[in-house]
Amino acid sequence: GLMYSPSAGIITLLTVQNTRKETLLIASKRIVSFLMAVIISYIMFGSLGYNAWVFGGFVLVFVALSYLFDLKDGISMNAVLMTHFLIEKRVDWQIFVNEAMILGIGMGIGIVINLIMPNYKKKIMFKQHLLEEEMKKILKTMAKALKDKKACLMQEGPYEMSFYSDEQEIDAIVIDFRGLDTLTNELIIKAYEDAGNTLLTNTRYLISYLEMRKHQIEVLKVISRSIMDIPVLLKQSIPLADFLEKTSDNFHEMNNVKGLLEDLNQLSLKYKEDKLPVTREEFEYRAVLFQILNELKYFLQIKRNFVLELEDKN
Repeated sequence: GLMYSPSAGIITLLTVQNTRKETLLIASKRIVSFLMAVIISYIMFGSLGYNAWVFGGFVLVFVALSYLFDLKDGISMNAVLMTHFLIEKRVDWQIFVNEAMILGIGMGIGIVINLIMPNYKKKIMFKQHLLEEEMKKILKTMAKALKDKKACLMQEGPYEMSFYSDEQEIDAIVIDFRGLDTLTNELIIKAYEDAGNTLLTNTRYLISYLEMRKHQIEVLKVISRSIMDIPVLLKQSIPLADFLEKTSDNFHEMNNVKGLLEDLNQLSLKYKEDKLPVTREEFEYRAVLFQILNELKYFLQIKRNFVLELEDKN
């Protein structure tokens, strides 16, 4: 039978990592580390004898070389296996095969455990849908804020997002971006974990897509702060509010936003044809509207650049 077989269980526990790719990478390093440990043991035990002092010297040399060759993940596991050489007082083919089998069985079971671990794809897709729905609601809410001179978009508020309802008569619209930020960050973490658990498929798209949405959310925060600076209803606010609603209605993963950018450019040209503001107050509010328009263009351009980068790669 296999000598020191309980060691295989310890190796299994040490092999299982958070992702499949990590498990395979560390397993390969530990195999190289095992071979290095056997060579060092063979030389040191064979020339200096089998005692605790020699084993201590082995540990020093083994640890130093492991750090030198970036094999430190195999230090604890292989140091334990090499104690079997010390106990048996021999380094021969039989004991080498025994230790190699312990290593192979332990790591093999660990790899199998990782392979049967469930992935996060369905959960990620569901939460991705929630993220996009929340972003659509924010765009709708911004449109309402521009059309309603009573509405004021706030950054502060309760943890849960609160959106304007037509059935409610309120003086302020409250959006708390913390919930959206939390959801986005959770999704990105899960996407990276799923990428680590996918051996054959390239999952970089999902990570890039979520990073793009995170960038867009930061732009939405800037727009919301700008809307707070317009406490009155302007004639020029209505077309921009209508465009925000249109953006919300067409907000989905597959939209390349080319048409939306063209429409926004047309809106910008119409604004330039408007009469100049009469009062200083109107001038300031129109300037804020122009800033919102530019930020909205940047919001769409982020998605457009993402689409163009994908097309270049394909």
